Amino acid sequence: MKKLVMMIVTAFAALMLVGCGASESGSASAAAPQAKAGAIADTIDGGLQGKKVLVAYYSWSGNTKAVAEQIQRETGADIFFIQPQTPYPGDYRECVDIAKKEMNENARPAVANTVDNMDQYDVVFVGYPIWWGKAPMFVYTFLESYNFQGKTVVPFCTTGGTPISGSMADAQKSAAGAQLVRGSDSSDPAAVSKWLKDIHAVQ
Repeated sequence: MKKLVMMIVTAFAALMLVGCGASESGSASAAAPQAKAGAIADTIDGGLQGKKVLVAYYSWSGNTKAVAEQIQRETGADIFFIQPQTPYPGDYRECVDIAKKEMNENARPAVANTVDNMDQYDVVFVGYPIWWGKAPMFVYTFLESYNFQGKTVVPFCTTGGTPISGSMADAQKSAAGAQLVRGSDSSDPAAVSKWLKDIHAVQ
């Protein structure tokens, strides 16, 4: 009799363990999509129809300015120049030396100006030159100064050859809560126009 009771108890315990294992697997499966929450999107969800759009940019040599103005023209966005509190030198070597020091220190240099009523914008394009594989560090200061929760952020850059991918992860961290969309690292007008169509910013 005791033997029978022990067999029943053992069988019941085994069933409970299997049930718990299945439950944990189910929970893991249900939670799996959350891993994609921080993924960079290929397109702007729903395009720009009915949305308020801003192009915010910094340009050292004028190349990024040209791209920013093209995006403004093609999307009808507002435009904003992100101005560093301390301007970068006009000499390229001096400029990149300062940029490297700021990057190595993970500095957050001050921004001299602010966007009026950032809350009104649904989509924000953010443009910058690539220095040492990243955006100038004060661009991250800019991104960290606003609440991007629920907004869409679309980076773009001009570069001597380094792709935008190296700066996307930093932009994603700084614009916390935003949905990032695949950026552009081209200064060619035709390529920029194609990119805007590809991400559904224009038709």
